[in-house]
Amino acid sequence: MDSCDQPDIISNLPDVLLVLIISCLSFKECVQTCALSKRWRSVYLETRNVSFKETDFLSPSVDANPIRNALGRIVFVDYVRRWVIRIHDQPIDTFGISISYPETYIDLIESLIAFAVGKKVKNLVLDFSNPAWRTFHDVTLDELVVEIPQSVYELATLESLKVGACKKFDPSKLSNLGKLNTISFGWMELTDPKPLLKTSRVKSLTINDCGELYFDTIKGNMREVAVKNCDFFPNCTFNLPSVDILKYSGDLLPFEFDNMNTIISEVEFDFRVLDNNNDESNDSNTAEGGMLCHLLNNLLDYGGRSATTLTVCPFLLKMIPRSEHPHVLHPMETKHLVLKTELHPREFNGIRLLLMNCPNLETLTIDLLPPSPIATASSYADIDPETYWMQNISYECQRETLKAVAVKNFFGGSKELHIVKFFIRGCERLERVELYMPFDLDKGRKRLAYAKSEMLQRSSNRVQVVVHNS
Repeated sequence: MDSCDQPDIISNLPDVLLVLIISCLSFKECVQTCALSKRWRSVYLETRNVSFKETDFLSPSVDANPIRNALGRIVFVDYVRRWVIRIHDQPIDTFGISISYPETYIDLIESLIAFAVGKKVKNLVLDFSNPAWRTFHDVTLDELVVEIPQSVYELATLESLKVGACKKFDPSKLSNLGKLNTISFGWMELTDPKPLLKTSRVKSLTINDCGELYFDTIKGNMREVAVKNCDFFPNCTFNLPSVDILKYSGDLLPFEFDNMNTIISEVEFDFRVLDNNNDESNDSNTAEGGMLCHLLNNLLDYGGRSATTLTVCPFLLKMIPRSEHPHVLHPMETKHLVLKTELHPREFNGIRLLLMNCPNLETLTIDLLPPSPIATASSYADIDPETYWMQNISYECQRETLKAVAVKNFFGGSKELHIVKFFIRGCERLERVELYMPFDLDKGRKRLAYAKSEMLQRSSNRVQVVVHNS
């Protein structure tokens, strides 16, 4: 039977099942289903998850043209109004509104918030940040014009709340919401959330680009905590006995870790905001290297705690060997190490230092970042990228435990090949090398990457080399 003659199994399902299916899609994908057939034109309107994002309606080219941008925003707002009228009588679980420059649409925003509260939604997103902002320092208080009404603080059905770029937001007012377990704050001044975090029900906390965080402790029973680019109290202490995922990006500060979970599934540190291309050694580099070693030792309690997966950034790789005493870095029980790296020679000693201190490592992921690793790198401090990984040195993890190496954004460049060969040659128990090419790689570079992967495969009979299109 020809494929075009086969029955459409999905479309033959009853509406109630189709609504369940489309409610699992993103709102943008849900709307796109209306193009499938006449029947879908009505089904997609019954989704229980509604999210109006300005960025889904305005392309970057429109955003660059003020007149077209203004017209696009008018179309977007009109679409929102018409949609809300259509779904006035149906139940909604998730409701979100994300729009920049909200001062023009305060009345609409207030009516949408009232609509969401009236629907007793479980998940609410109120995001009025500007895509042009890069850090909280780009934000002026005059730009924060939306104030969260008391009705949101009292919405007893709320399970998840994301608030961005609002004024006078007080997280302590959420303390009485018995079902709230996921909260995200961004692009605003944030008062002390300790009254909220004292409650045992909050399981996930995200704080992005918030200023003046003058509280000295993040304490609670959260399972997931992510903090990105915030103005922190210099000596903040993390007290998270149940944390399973901990992610931090921003300035390097003397954080302390007290009463943390014994086994943390995932830890990520990203200090790329501090990174620069200055190769000169100086006292600040030495101090930063020491702080980073202390940070890892302190978090992992000098071997008393473990991070099953540890993700680190180029800045950390560059700085930890430059500590006055890099040998003070203690062995870690990490099973999966993720290196976000440019494979610059400045990072090589840091990579080795981590390999040395991860004796039970089973999986290594090399996540290549720009600049492109296929570019030629000059030597640094007598480190030649063409010969560094040819040294006959191996560590305990290479001899005993490392079974898989993955390379993301693989181009087939010389630096990538040198380090992959190092692991193929020196890892006695290595079983697989996974190479993930960028999705936008042109045909010529794809052919090169495939050719280099075949060369790697020919170099070893015991290791399987697999290439993927990302």
